[in-house]
Parts: sequence; structure tokens; C-alpha cells
Amino acid sequence: MTLRCAVVANPTKLSDADAAQVRERLTSAGYDEPLWLETSKDDPGRAMTRQAVDAGVDLVLAAGGDGTIRVVAAELAGTQVAMAIIPAGTGNLLARNLGVPLDVQGALDIALGIDERRIDTVVLRVDGGEPDRFAVMAGTGLDAMIMDGVDERVKKFIGPGAYFISAGKALGRLPVPVQVTVDGRKHKRNAIICLIGSCGTLTGDLRLIPDAQPDDGLIHLYVAYPTRFTHWLKAFARLVTRRPRKDDHVHVWAGRKIEIRLQDKDAYELDGDVEGEGSLLQAEVDPGSLRIRASAAHQFDRGTAKSS
Repeated sequence: MTLRCAVVANPTKLSDADAAQVRERLTSAGYDEPLWLETSKDDPGRAMTRQAVDAGVDLVLAAGGDGTIRVVAAELAGTQVAMAIIPAGTGNLLARNLGVPLDVQGALDIALGIDERRIDTVVLRVDGGEPDRFAVMAGTGLDAMIMDGVDERVKKFIGPGAYFISAGKALGRLPVPVQVTVDGRKHKRNAIICLIGSCGTLTGDLRLIPDAQPDDGLIHLYVAYPTRFTHWLKAFARLVTRRPRKDDHVHVWAGRKIEIRLQDKDAYELDGDVEGEGSLLQAEVDPGSLRIRASAAHQFDRGTAKSS
């Protein structure tokens, strides 16, 4: 029986040469002509992924940046359709956490191979609204404020420097009082960053949450609340060495249900993209809900989740 594949591709990220390579490799692997679905500015891939599932394909190949990958994963969670990744963005967070190569040829080797995993996704509700999903990280605080505050006109002229300007503005609004709840246990902090992670790796292979694994059935809450320069240094040392430091003003908790409650609405992000504003983020892990082409073991998959 001929295999069928749908490609949900961001046309601004995948070059014509890379697209041609994808088609050629699919044909060589025994797939029929792929159902090629391009994302748009208005839809980063939701309707396209649903169309692929309705068409009864065996595999959905998501080609694009973190936004495209997250949306495709969210729509495929809970189905029996396998997902594969062609990372074509700048962060490529899910690919990094699963050990998927960041080049097209290497990613296709994994996509068309036999290795497959079932990883967790996280169901997120903001202010009681409709549920969404992510597979890497979500949260509020400094990172979301920076991305939300970047002036695109300034960014056009000075590039990455626009993020430093935005960071300066964000720090003037922080820290903020938050109440977080992990499996019913409540904690209060004046926080700089609150992040919920199913995975723990950032760009540059930095491990923000070393114990987080994509298929352990847990989510982790990272809260940083530095008040002095020495706290920032210790928090940075913790990130680099992957070991807690005494009085680094960072806490990490693990559980299945996590809630972040802010006094006022603020920006929140999903897998690096600002999605909107909210004052109550409620997250619950959905274990093993996504079939994805990736090696069964990855160099970061080690250790046991714990609080620190």
C-alpha cells in the first residue's frame, strides 16, 4: 500500500531548493505525491493540519519555525497520525529537545526513518478561554515582555539591538507578584520569569530545566526571582552548570497541573511566540499524546524530575 504524507510548510522559511529535496526524498521513500499545504499570515497551520488528518495521511511533516511546529503538534495531539519536523526557524526548540538535526537532509533522515516516540503535550487555558497546546515551554515574565515590546521599526534598522531596548523597558516593570500552584501546592513570589516546561532545552543547548524530559508525564515550573546582582550571577551559573546554587533565587517544581496567577494581565508566550495577554494560566500535561519521528533516546534524556 502506498504511504501518504502531508507537508505543512511555512513558505517564508522553506526555500524552493529545500522543498524540492523534501519532495524527492518522500518519493524515494515510497510515499505518494505529498499533500502540500502552505501556511499563511492568518493561519500558521491549524486548518492545514486538520485537512491533512481528514485526508487520512500516514505522516504530517511540519516545515517551519517554532510557531508552525507548535501549531501542527497541537492539532495532531490525540490523533494517531505521526508528525515529523523539518526545523526551519531560528529557535527550533522542539527539534533541539528531541535531537532532530537542524539541517534539512538530517531532519529528513529522521522523518523517513523508523524511530518514533510518544511525547507529552501540555493543555493550556488562559483566563478560562479555549484550550491550546504546546510541547516545549510557555510562560510569562521577562522573555514574553521582551518579545512583546520589540518595536519592529527599530528592529528593522538595528537588528538584535531592538531586543536589548525592549529588555530595558521590561525590567522597569519587573518583578511582579505571582501566585503559582503545582498539584495543589501554592507558592508566592515576586518573579522575573515564570515558565512552564515539558522540555528544558533552549537555543545554544542551554538547559533551563535539566530534569525535564518530553515523555516523563510531568511538567515543570521554573520561577526566577532575583533581587540582587549576585542572584543574577548565581542564576546564570545554575543555567550553565545545570546545578542549583545556594540562594540563587530560582525554584523549579514538577507536577501534572500548574497554575500561574498574576495580579494584572500581562503578555504570555508559547514556544517563544507571544500569543496574547492573560492573568491566569492553567496548564495540565497530556502524557504520550503526540506521535513524533525522533530517536528513542537523546543525550539530554537523563535524570529524575524533582523540585529544587
